[in-house]
Amino acid sequence: MKRLCLLLLVFFLFPAFCRAENAADDKGRFLDAVALYGKAEFTASAKVLDSLYRAGADGDAVCYYLGLSEAAQGNLSAAQERLEEAVSRDSLNIWYRSALASVYEMGEKWLSLALTCERLIELDPAHFAEPYFFAKTGNAFSQAREPVRAASYLDKVLTVVPDMPMALFNRAGVALIQEDYEGFFDFAGRLMRAQELDGDWKQNYLSSMVRAIPEPMLKEWKTQLLALCAEATLSHPGHLGLHAFRQTVAHFTGDYAEVIAEAETIISLSGGDPDTRESMLQIIGDAYMEMGDNKRCFAAYESVLKLNPGNIATLNNYAYMLSLAGKQLGKALKMSEKTIAAEPENVTYLDTYGWILHRMGRNAQAKEVFKKAMICGGRQQKVITAHYAAVLRALGETDLADYYESLSAR
Repeated sequence: MKRLCLLLLVFFLFPAFCRAENAADDKGRFLDAVALYGKAEFTASAKVLDSLYRAGADGDAVCYYLGLSEAAQGNLSAAQERLEEAVSRDSLNIWYRSALASVYEMGEKWLSLALTCERLIELDPAHFAEPYFFAKTGNAFSQAREPVRAASYLDKVLTVVPDMPMALFNRAGVALIQEDYEGFFDFAGRLMRAQELDGDWKQNYLSSMVRAIPEPMLKEWKTQLLALCAEATLSHPGHLGLHAFRQTVAHFTGDYAEVIAEAETIISLSGGDPDTRESMLQIIGDAYMEMGDNKRCFAAYESVLKLNPGNIATLNNYAYMLSLAGKQLGKALKMSEKTIAAEPENVTYLDTYGWILHRMGRNAQAKEVFKKAMICGGRQQKVITAHYAAVLRALGETDLADYYESLSAR
């Protein structure tokens, strides 16, 4: 009877002893895995933790460290799955949510990141309700195309830290999404004044923003666009790239006085580099041409040709301007002949050459030049077809002149 009782006691108590022994073993293996993780042996720690997880080891901590180990190896999908499970087991644990937020960020799961950041702010405002974390949350909502929620967080940041570059950058982007151009130029202007951002970064930023804004809006807001470029050059007065970009924007907006001013600045900053001087003097000449100032235009072109008598673009523009002014047509013809010799199928150069011949009364020769221009693609350019029509009309070929006039009017 005693033996039977002993056997029954062993039968009932043995599973409890096994469970206790297994629990102790699991705890030891878990601690070993945590130590491996601490030594950055992520593959080894993941292997131990995965075996514990598959064996049914109960514990959100196993999921947490397994998620961290997977994330450290770049296995973001597995890391996300384990960390989400850890959060579901202990929804108030900020460390679990913080790790999950990092995985969402690495995987560019922007809405999930934003919502997780929002929950962290609610759970622990003393730690997370601060400008940097608001900026991170706002950026995540911005990336998730939630501009209203993004703006609410970014505005909180800028109320406390008005010049935080990350917040200004993201707030300007949100303003663009909302087509709030007044807001965009305000935030972007403050960004251009940020001294901690270098000139190269600002040049790249301005270039990307100009590409992002529709051309009609750029023209409508051209004053603000130029002011934005001015802010950048004021903060980095010696940055050639920013001055060149400002000059490009000035040309786009038709502010030729600004084009000339920037060209002169670039010449000064280049330290006398002859190639820079040549290209900038050519730009100055072209700007004066657009402004209708022939005297200064011709002077700039003469300066270019002193540096490089073979500058084909300047030879063409100078010759064309002389033809429009009706001055020194012989000189204009010689310059134009050089351009045709260099690029015989360039329709712009053919147009200039033919127009000079027309201005000299040599319309039969001009007609042959324009015929070649039509073959080379001049038919698609209104100025060239209008010039050809004038030549044909001078020759008495009225019907053909009417036809080419109709092309130029389309």
